[in-house]
Amino acid sequence: MPKGFIITKWTEDKGLVVQIKYPESISVDLDDMMRIFYAHITGAGEAGNVFVRLEKARSNVSSHFTGMESDNPYMINLMLELGEYPEIYGEKILEEINQDIINYLSQIDQNPENAPDLVRDLVKYLKDSLFLLERLENLSKEQKLAQIYSGEKTRTILDILQERARSKRELQGVLEQKLGRLISNLDIVLDPFVKTDMIRQDWVEGSSDILLFLKSDFAIMRIPPEKIVELAKENKPDPKIAEKYLETARNFFKDYEPNEEDNLKIASIMINPDIYDYIVLFREKPYPLKKIPKGPGESFETISALMRRLEENGIITVLEDKTGMKWVFLLTDVIAEQFYPEYLIEKIRQDFVEGILKKDIAIKHLDILENAYSK
Repeated sequence: MPKGFIITKWTEDKGLVVQIKYPESISVDLDDMMRIFYAHITGAGEAGNVFVRLEKARSNVSSHFTGMESDNPYMINLMLELGEYPEIYGEKILEEINQDIINYLSQIDQNPENAPDLVRDLVKYLKDSLFLLERLENLSKEQKLAQIYSGEKTRTILDILQERARSKRELQGVLEQKLGRLISNLDIVLDPFVKTDMIRQDWVEGSSDILLFLKSDFAIMRIPPEKIVELAKENKPDPKIAEKYLETARNFFKDYEPNEEDNLKIASIMINPDIYDYIVLFREKPYPLKKIPKGPGESFETISALMRRLEENGIITVLEDKTGMKWVFLLTDVIAEQFYPEYLIEKIRQDFVEGILKKDIAIKHLDILENAYSK
């Protein structure tokens, strides 16, 4: 479970200064903060992320730095428990949180007269982000598949394992070569694959390392929301708005073709628990805009922001009925669905014939796929 955030700023006259922390009770050791800072500036001091283990503070830290060339070099430190790694939350969510925090900090720097109100807003955002991260530890299976797709490391691992079985050592080497950087904690990165039962980890006689076999694959896409379409065909909530909804849905899917850019957009939406909860809610029926149920601690502004994001990304559409009341309809349902990777059977045969794959490994993978198919 994450402990909190510590945001520091580098200044020429004072050096590294703690700007904001949440919660207030979280302890700050400037020597530790300097260790993280030095980890960032070793080399060119460019913007980026580092992971640091702090023994004295008994914390792991996922830190994002805006870079020494930025107008105000900020360091955003997510403080974690020892033994906890940022990979469990997914790359995309942490990127979004860091970018949102940077946007708040930029507003504070540009509007010093409004700084107290903006700082208060930022602290609330930090509080909400910690709650969000806690919820990410309990994603549904569908969300974990979306998490695999949304992360560069996990998406690349999937590409590699779609080619053939790899040893852990080999997988790490190919992954680092493709991404151009070192990868630590491979087991943590593989966690969503294990929890969705996509891979089998096993030994083959004569092999010195554990092997990873892909046993299922998945597709992520938009589909028409079945229940909502059926309700509209029954003229609900009223004939005029039902007809308008069906026309809007037909026009959308007439031109829709899945592609990586849109799939990445879908995945980033699905892994956000707050947004995903509303997608699940809207799968059942349309809601009047003013009567959308609120989650714990959610304000009207929060819900409005979530609805805007869903509408901008073509997940919902807002339509008016004959009385002028605005209704929220699920325009496109978004799903991540597993399927049997039949394509691997021919790939295994071909790799064996060409001498790319050893006989024992080929047989092992085919046995795993046969068992997966029979289930």
